[in-house]
Amino acid sequence: MAKKKSNLNWYFILVGILMFYFGLSNNAISKKSELQEITVELQKDIVSAKGRGTADYKFWATNFKNRFNILNASISKGKKGAVENLKKGQKVDLLIKSSDFKYLSEGKDEITVIGLSLNGNSLMTQDEFYHNRELYKIRQNIISFFLGFMLLLNGLAKIPQKINYILIGTFIVAIAIMRFLEIGIY
Repeated sequence: MAKKKSNLNWYFILVGILMFYFGLSNNAISKKSELQEITVELQKDIVSAKGRGTADYKFWATNFKNRFNILNASISKGKKGAVENLKKGQKVDLLIKSSDFKYLSEGKDEITVIGLSLNGNSLMTQDEFYHNRELYKIRQNIISFFLGFMLLLNGLAKIPQKINYILIGTFIVAIAIMRFLEIGIY
């Protein structure tokens, strides 16, 4: 008697379950904490840190050796240009966690910037930071859930390639429309 080949693809099923797990475990939203305000002078122009890191921008101050990071998706869309134009020698006011404040003199750690202002003009408030980071985590969760769903679907049943392309295309178009119109999870 010939063995019947299973339609299950265990690799897809395993990776799909892992994507669901990472989507659920990445659900922690940053808690607001006590903040310290400091004024620093920029040692160099602000640098875009695009890539695989956790920061959109990084900079150094003349009075501290630490690297200051502005996390991914924490600056509102309309204020990115102003942040990118910060130049060497400008004095900016920063909000940082009180727990990070003690590391300023050591210069070993990277410091996350929670608030940023230049000459009294806010470039990123504490509320904007937490709101934008929450939207960023929602986007990550939606993408990981969709990937997990697609992998499980493909692992449990043989789905025609045409249907896969239609589902993936619909998902990408929906995300693009939300981002373009700044609705939902922009």
